[in-house]
Formats: sequence, C-alpha cells, structure tokens
Amino acid sequence: MLGIRWTWLRHSLPALLLAASACAPAADSTALADGGDSADQDDAVTAADHCPAPTGVSLQGRSRFMYGANYAWSEFASDFGGLKQWGAPGVAASVDVHRKNLKDLHAHGADVIRWWVFPDFRGDGVNFDGNDVPTGLGGTTLADLDKALALAEEADVHLMLCLYSFDAFRPTTSIGGLHVPGIAPIVRDPVKRARLLDKVVRPLAKHIQASPHRKRLVAWDVINEPEWAITGHDPYGDPAFTPMNGLDPVDFHQMESFVQETIDVLRSVSSTRITVGSAGMKWTRAWTGVDVDFYQFHIYDWLNDFWPYSLSPKDYGIDDKPVVMGEFPMSGLDDASYTKLVESFYANGYAGAMGWAYDGSTSAQLASMKGFAAEHPCETSYSANTPETAGGSCNDTPPDAKYTCAQQKSWGKCGEAFMQGHCDQVCGRCSAPAGGTCSNTPPDKSYTCAQQKAWGKCGESFMKGHCDKECGRCK
Repeated sequence: MLGIRWTWLRHSLPALLLAASACAPAADSTALADGGDSADQDDAVTAADHCPAPTGVSLQGRSRFMYGANYAWSEFASDFGGLKQWGAPGVAASVDVHRKNLKDLHAHGADVIRWWVFPDFRGDGVNFDGNDVPTGLGGTTLADLDKALALAEEADVHLMLCLYSFDAFRPTTSIGGLHVPGIAPIVRDPVKRARLLDKVVRPLAKHIQASPHRKRLVAWDVINEPEWAITGHDPYGDPAFTPMNGLDPVDFHQMESFVQETIDVLRSVSSTRITVGSAGMKWTRAWTGVDVDFYQFHIYDWLNDFWPYSLSPKDYGIDDKPVVMGEFPMSGLDDASYTKLVESFYANGYAGAMGWAYDGSTSAQLASMKGFAAEHPCETSYSANTPETAGGSCNDTPPDAKYTCAQQKSWGKCGEAFMQGHCDQVCGRCSAPAGGTCSNTPPDKSYTCAQQKAWGKCGESFMKGHCDKECGRCK
C-alpha cells in the first residue's frame, strides 16, 4: 500500500495528529491443542471440487483463486474495539455501514475481504497496564468480531483478518490525552511478547473459533508489510531492509520470532490458513522461515520497475507454497490495467489477487473487479461449487480418487446419483457448439489452461479437446 499513500495520512484528524506523531461445509474435527472445537479447513467435504482454480489456496476441500479486495477499514484501528474518546465506533455500532459495504463488495465479485484488526494501538481493542504491557482485549472487540463474521455470512463473503501493521511501530506517544503504546518494545521483549499472545491473540482466535460463522474467516494475516519496521538483513539472501522514517524498527530476528510465535498461538486454537502481508518481491525470501500456509506479496509502481508483475512465482523462486498478490492498485499500474494485472496473475500461477482498496474505488474500477469474477465465477468463490457456476455441467472429474470416469462409465454408473456433477464429458453430458468436448484439462502438465488462453493459444490445433471451458467452447 506504500505506493499509494502512507496509511496514517488517511486515518482522520486524530490520526494526522498522531503522525505528527455453496455448498456443503466441512464437518467439525477433533479438539485443537488449546481445547477449543475445530472446524478443520481440510476436512473432507460432501461433494468433490467441481471447479478447482489452476493454482489456488485450498480450504475445505476447494482450491480457489483467492479473489477480492482490501477493505481495509472504516475507522482506522477502531473497527475492532472502537475508540470511545474520539467517537470512532466499532463494527457492532456501525452495522449499516459495514453491511452495505460488504454487500457491495460481493456484488462486484469480491469473495475474500482483507480487514485490519489492530494496525496500531490507538483504539480501545487492547488494554494495557501502566508499563504498556498488554492485559487483555478491551472495548467492543468481541462484539465487533461477532458482527463482522455475521455480516460476512449475510453478504456471502469471506474474511482475511490482518492482526497488525508496520504502523504500530511508531514510538509510544500521547496526543490529546490519548496514550498510544508502540509495539516495538513488546516485540523486543520475549516476556511482553508472551503477554500479547496470551492475553490478546489467543482469546481473540478462540472467540472466532467458537463462532457459528467461523468458516467465514479464511485466513489470518499476521502483520501488514513488516519490512518497513526492520533493520539490517534477513539470513535468506534478500536485499537490506530500509525502515521507514518515524518508526522504531526492530532487527529481523526479533520480527521473525514475533511472527512465528503469533503463528504458533493461532495454530493452537484455530485451523484457519495463515500468511504474512509482505511489502513486495524485493524481500522474496523473508518469510520462508516461518510456518505460513501461503505467501503474500504487494506490488505498486515503484516495485514493478524492478520486480515486474508479469513474472510468475516460479520466476521469482518462491513457488513452494501458493502465492497471493495481497495488494495492488485498483487503478492498475502505469503499464497495466486492473484487468490486465489480474489476468496475468491468474495465468502466471498466482493463487489470488486483492486490490487496494475498496474505499475510494471508482465505479469503473469496481466494474473491472466484477468483470474478472464473472469470467471465473466458481474458481474465485469459496462458496461456489456447482457445475452450473463452473460454466455448465461439463465437469470431468470422478466422484472419488479410487476409480476413473472411464471405469465408472464401463460399469454403467453414469446414471447413478453419486455421479451427478461428475464425469460429464465421459458420460456424454457436455455440449460444445464450437466442436470442443467441454474438457477443461490442459494439453500437458507444463502449462495451465489459463496460461494457454492468456497466450492466445485456444485456436491452435494442439488445443483441440483441451481447455474447452477456459476457451469458451462449452455451453
């Protein structure tokens, strides 16, 4: 997000003063280490995945291109907890605003919404003692979490909750009678870190795990762009960090320990996917030493000049886990429109794309977001999993991994109930007016159908009988 603005420049007057400072759900699994009930995101689902994304983040048996937008807040650092002294309401006290926004995001094709929780500690969401040691959740945090999840359910969107941001590394200060602790002294001190984890992160995650709407949370983002608050180098060969002026940076070992310890606590009580919102491909390897489920990077024009959007995760040597482009301008880059960007990310093997940001987006930008989702209605939605949303009943995957579609057909099973939505091509249930077979399998394992389409190969002879859905040859 740095390429568009420093976040604190948009956080209202007090913030400026501070700068002067679907389908079937998975069954619940056994208890997690902390004793809470788990809704394991990898539990078997009752239906096969009819529309897996070429590359994606897998949840509840469905691989999807994690597609959506950064919300990222309505009231900076106050959506979860509120800020009574400044009259800033939490989610539960501003339901109509968030209901309208989440429904509008859904209407424009967004499925995953990246929403910031404690980007700094100005809000009432975290209580501290007189030594700035965290003592627990405060304000309206739990009520706001409940309402955010319920509104996500109502709007049929999913949430990626971003716990912290580099903004929190501004030094401890006081403005207008409001004491705002910085996070750097906590990150440097193992004892204080443990208090933050035990008194804030653990109860927050446990509360969400107990929610009837817990499956609306698809990912935790531990921290937004931590690179801006780090000095020195990481041990993985990346360029030196360049901490932002006005911050109280920590060394890489301290930040890495903070991130991994946060992940450990989250995993002890939550089965949700976990990532870190890296500032950019400049520091490609920085978070390969922590236990994330997928990598996340951000891109703006200053980064694109040296680490271009057109290269794939494989080109960058970071393809051992899914890679989501977690921030890029809704207006596009200097050399690529929004549509060109997301089509490139999709074709080049990224696992998701989330524009920055919903607030301030124009109707044309939202229409572009909707346009891509309309082209991939099932592959971009964790709720969708039907042959219809996958582009017609042309799915050719077997109902399980034990027997092939050809075997099922040879045994006369095409008409059985368990075959509905499976083996449609082999069983003769597809139609293809342009002479295709409605297959959506690529001609080889080297490249995906999305890549072949992006390269204009749909009309080539070697594509006959392949990628018919992606190339628009299925009814």
